[in-house]
Amino acid sequence: MEKKGLVLCDTNVVFKHLRGDTQITKELDKLGFSRLALSAITVAETYFGMKKAEIRKTKEFINKFNVFLLDKNISLKFLEIVFAYRGQIQIPDAIIAATAIETNLPLFTLNSKDFDFILGVKLYKPFYAL
Repeated sequence: MEKKGLVLCDTNVVFKHLRGDTQITKELDKLGFSRLALSAITVAETYFGMKKAEIRKTKEFINKFNVFLLDKNISLKFLEIVFAYRGQIQIPDAIIAATAIETNLPLFTLNSKDFDFILGVKLYKPFYAL
């Protein structure tokens, strides 16, 4: 998978879009889905607890993204993050941060405070999120 120019999206970005947030949808459209990526944990979190009626629409949406699976490098970086920031970070966020670092992609999140303290994470900040 070509990584140049991709932006990794946090789970909250996906949730906001699926709930009809027009500002998020405009930003995703502006970036273009060919430039958007997700961590495997974001895909899992998106489907967790979903109503059966939402699955088809969500699957179509998720399939537009490049998805990074957990490989050895991401897993090892995840462990580093968990040990370095124990008590400061949740497991899903640590996996997302590890994915962003190991793929060298900026992270588009609506909760920068969950990631801005992690060494190596670069945040993507649209004009309205500054």
